[in-house]
Amino acid sequence: MTALLDEEPRLAALGPLAYGYMRVPADVPDHRVRRVEGAVARFAEAKGLYFVSFFFELDCGSREGFDELITELVRADARHVVVPSLMHLARNELLQTAMREQLANEANAEVHAVGRRTGEALA
Repeated sequence: MTALLDEEPRLAALGPLAYGYMRVPADVPDHRVRRVEGAVARFAEAKGLYFVSFFFELDCGSREGFDELITELVRADARHVVVPSLMHLARNELLQTAMREQLANEANAEVHAVGRRTGEALA
């Protein structure tokens, strides 16, 4: 039994879990989305995080992906969300703050932004 446990991956040894969140309008080419996805994953890994997957908002004004992200953060006991820029949370700074507070309050998660400009064209 001990040998079997030693063969199973240990997520804690991989680093804290991180999920990505992006708003992706329908008119954005797939190659651009993939490029930003790669930048987000590399950023997370450079911070010592284990990047799991993305949650996307595909419709303007929708929060379905955001709500699913919170549910998954709580389920997985994950504490990190990586976004290309805060513009992917919302264009309005007050709404960005409210969404960051919701992540902190409901999932005890913090938001890491790759940069101020990275991926803003997707938002």
